[in-house]
Amino acid sequence: MTVEASFIITWTIFIFVFLIYLSFYSYDKCVLFQDSYAVCFRGSIQKQENNIVPYISTHMKEQYGRKYFATSEVRGSVNRSGNIADVIGECQVKVPIRSIFTMYDKHGWQIRTRARAQIINPTHIIRKSRWIGHIID
Repeated sequence: MTVEASFIITWTIFIFVFLIYLSFYSYDKCVLFQDSYAVCFRGSIQKQENNIVPYISTHMKEQYGRKYFATSEVRGSVNRSGNIADVIGECQVKVPIRSIFTMYDKHGWQIRTRARAQIINPTHIIRKSRWIGHIID
């Protein structure tokens, strides 16, 4: 009975710890996407279109902050192609056991999200809408 209980308790603790780290992974993935999209969207509505990439790059660290659980440093990169801005956020959940037991490859529990926003100039859109409204009236 004691031997069986030692196996059951060991596996129960292992499963609980695994579920806790799985919830850290899920939380971090959601927050990383949310932060990446927020900074991407704020950059995409800048008045000067040549200021978008520098704006996103300077505010990325501030947006990511220190709100992630059990992760390595969050890294981000920004790319602009035409009128689309892309922000890619990456981090890795630090799992205390080897990756053999966690069902992931040798890189561990790496999180990578990609947020995309269309670049628009709100001032230009509002002025154009008012101009069309004056023509219709």
